[in-house]
Amino acid sequence: MPVVVDKQTNPIERDESVNETSIDESEQNELNDPTRVSHLPRRSFLKLGAVGAAAVAVGTTSSLIVPELRRKGLYSANGVFEASSQALAALVYTEVFPVSPLILNPFTDPFVKPKAASPVSYSEWTNDWTYKPGPGAGQQNSYGDTGISGDDNRHQRWKGYNSDPDPIVYRITAEVDEHSFTTSMVLPIDKNGRPVKSFDASGKVYPAGTKRNLPASTIYGFNSGGGATFPGPMINAEYGKPVIVRFQNNLDENVKQLDTQDFGAPDQSMLIHLHNAHTAPESDGNPHWSMTKGPHHHGFRTQDWVDQLYLNWPAGSDDTEKQSFFWFHDHRMDHTGNNVYKGLVGIYPIYDPKGGLDMGDETQGYRLPGVRTNNDDGSFDVEYDVPWCCSTAASTTASRSTRTSTTPRASIRS
Repeated sequence: MPVVVDKQTNPIERDESVNETSIDESEQNELNDPTRVSHLPRRSFLKLGAVGAAAVAVGTTSSLIVPELRRKGLYSANGVFEASSQALAALVYTEVFPVSPLILNPFTDPFVKPKAASPVSYSEWTNDWTYKPGPGAGQQNSYGDTGISGDDNRHQRWKGYNSDPDPIVYRITAEVDEHSFTTSMVLPIDKNGRPVKSFDASGKVYPAGTKRNLPASTIYGFNSGGGATFPGPMINAEYGKPVIVRFQNNLDENVKQLDTQDFGAPDQSMLIHLHNAHTAPESDGNPHWSMTKGPHHHGFRTQDWVDQLYLNWPAGSDDTEKQSFFWFHDHRMDHTGNNVYKGLVGIYPIYDPKGGLDMGDETQGYRLPGVRTNNDDGSFDVEYDVPWCCSTAASTTASRSTRTSTTPRASIRS
């Protein structure tokens, strides 16, 4: 939930236990002193850190800097400049302030690499599941066998090749939960970057310039065990080894009774797409398929489930079409952006065992950085091979990079 600023009409809850702080008054006075208009105050300069100081050094003198700050409305008692060491980024960061509240210390939270999700054991899904995955009519989703040819809810193809093994089965539920996007203090600002007063759920007013703590946000998240997360679970896959993911829509349960507000699909339906994968339409989150077959709706409604079958084979069986990273996300008609921004995102790195070229093992094949550990449950982790998701109000993307490809991958060694 964002901290509410004065242009909002509905205040949003905040954590009352947080000790709120304000901009130092002496710094405001120093910045407003007319005798100091031609140079940068030393106290503020020393707060900048290496990056800020480098930006100042580019100008060599503050005569180039201060007018620019004043032009942007930042070099004043109520300007962002004195509130955050990030303000001098205005010299190199020219985008209009895109969001309120302003995160004062971005990129300081630890990067958490997800562990590979665990598949459902063969004995569990074959013995305990009422509706078991399979190639027959009615086995692809919760709508069962309709008896209508072409709309009997079966997988078009159960295996990519006859020699392929049976699919590895995962179960992922979509749930309402919470996620904290930053532990940094934040500053409510207006569209020009000027601090503004803000409110809490009780209606208490906080003066302009008051630094606040950002409460946890309500999300629609994927859960493969252990709670819904953003980004969602990571499935480490391999070419030639099919995967079934049973997506269950539990967005109506809201166990924590969180305020879901009015963002996301109004009926909480969802339709999941594995981005960049070569997948049959019934498992592809295809809106046309969804409207004409299966649910005959924009997506799968609450308490519905669907078995998405990912054959994990390249388009046209062409090895040059192989990629190294997919990600899965909501694809519901008319509300894809809303549901994805709400949190329906998961990670799907895919490795190539053919010839040992890309196994997550730096001792063979392409020798891409990575130390692979095979787990007893059939999953595997690759240390130093780091997937990441980048999310803004404008777009959400994901990547994994150690080599140049259509979907790059990032490896990090410490």
